[in-house]
Amino acid sequence: MRNTMNSYAIRLAAGLVLGAMLSGCTSTNTRTDGEVIHEHADAPAPVQQEAPRSSNAWGYYSPRLGANESASRMAFPTGDPKTSALLVHQVMPNEVRKGQDFDFAYHVTNLANAELQNVMLQMNSSSNLNISSSTPSGSASGGTMSWAMGDFGPGQTKVINLVGSAGSVGIASDCISVSYNNSLCATVKVVEPALALTKTATAAALKCDEVVLRYVVKNSGTGAATNVVIKDSLPRGLAMSNGSTAVNIPVGTLAAGESKAFEVRANASTTGKFESPASASADGGLTANASRTTTVITAPEMAVAVECAESQFLGRNISYNLSMENIGNGVANSATASASIPSGASFVRASNGGRLVGSSVVWDFGAMNAGASKNFTMVVAASNPGGYATTITGNASCAESTSDRCTTELKGIPAILLEVVDITDPVEVGQETTYVITVTNQGTAPDTSIQIIGTLPGSETFVSATGATSGSISGQVVTFVPSGPLAPGAQISWRITVRANAQDDARFGVEMTSARLIKPVIETEATNLYK
Repeated sequence: MRNTMNSYAIRLAAGLVLGAMLSGCTSTNTRTDGEVIHEHADAPAPVQQEAPRSSNAWGYYSPRLGANESASRMAFPTGDPKTSALLVHQVMPNEVRKGQDFDFAYHVTNLANAELQNVMLQMNSSSNLNISSSTPSGSASGGTMSWAMGDFGPGQTKVINLVGSAGSVGIASDCISVSYNNSLCATVKVVEPALALTKTATAAALKCDEVVLRYVVKNSGTGAATNVVIKDSLPRGLAMSNGSTAVNIPVGTLAAGESKAFEVRANASTTGKFESPASASADGGLTANASRTTTVITAPEMAVAVECAESQFLGRNISYNLSMENIGNGVANSATASASIPSGASFVRASNGGRLVGSSVVWDFGAMNAGASKNFTMVVAASNPGGYATTITGNASCAESTSDRCTTELKGIPAILLEVVDITDPVEVGQETTYVITVTNQGTAPDTSIQIIGTLPGSETFVSATGATSGSISGQVVTFVPSGPLAPGAQISWRITVRANAQDDARFGVEMTSARLIKPVIETEATNLYK
């Protein structure tokens, strides 16, 4: 952009049309007697070494004149140097000879304190003057000549040196004008902002992990991009912590070349593949789209099982066969299993590194890939009949807890001991003796409905019957009412008193039945009856 004129030049230009011009004519009289005549039409008289004046910073330029030279001047465009922009001097010889070349010059000075542009000097007309050359060279057209002198700095003077000749005796003259054509130029910076958007996302994650979505928006053009906004619509099953699926990020203004990065964290509510694109927009209809990203969400799922005997007899250890499997599609980190020690039982051993922690046995399996499984056992001991249940619980990171339960019923074996003794033996005829019938449960389970039936030999007569249950006599047979439950280690008894009525090697018989006995137990006691 060109420098603008100072206030003086602007005032001057405001009052005149740019390129306006005045003309000045100079004539030279050529005679044979050598007399020189200077004539200046419409121009001030020639001056010799004019002193500068204080009307502007530059003063007035005056050319140096030779002994046979004179100068005429004119200020353009007003004729007054105080209000003009250009001062032109024509330096001519005072006298020349017909047909001989002579030198003359045009001196052009910028009177303004600002640059003048496109200065043009034109020879509008000439009489009896033939120009053979000029420095710088000019352009001839239609009998006139012009010189494009370019731009003039404040106070700058440029000179055109010419060589001419007069073809006849008399007056040789020319008329010249000068003009300038300043341009007022302004520039405006033309910019074109542009948006570029990239989106990245966690490629694979477990359902309990956060998915990180990262957006980078850049102004890849020139000039600022204003009111930049990033938008994304998360797919179904993926949402931010506030439950929203609409991502809306106000970026603001991006300078040329500037980029900004933003992160959004989301969580998945289910497994699967999640895809979504993102876009950015700004004032002026600027848009940019990011490539679609894909996130695969997986999750472990634990399944446990425990197997045990439905029932078994006391005196044997109880074994539990346990298993745990990852039936999900994601890795199960920090996988553990625990099995409770049944109430009333004591820990014996465990496989696969199981360790007793409080009232449970714990197994640490670390990371279990999808489809991986573990099989392990636990053995406990119990001394009392009853149900012994264990619960296995499986846990892992990012997986719900799962459990299973199994119960083994411990059963005892009743063992009924029947004993019959006679208190007095031998027994004299006419005297009495008592048979004591004792039943003891030597087993580990109770028995019930224990019934005793005693049979007297013919040589004995029934006297009485007492004991755990009441008895009755029918002929030679004494029958007792069945008893209630007889606990392990418990004992009950009955007594039958008889009188010897004949000499005999007698046999007293007892038959015992119970709810758990399949066959009756028979016991006899020998008694010697004498006279």
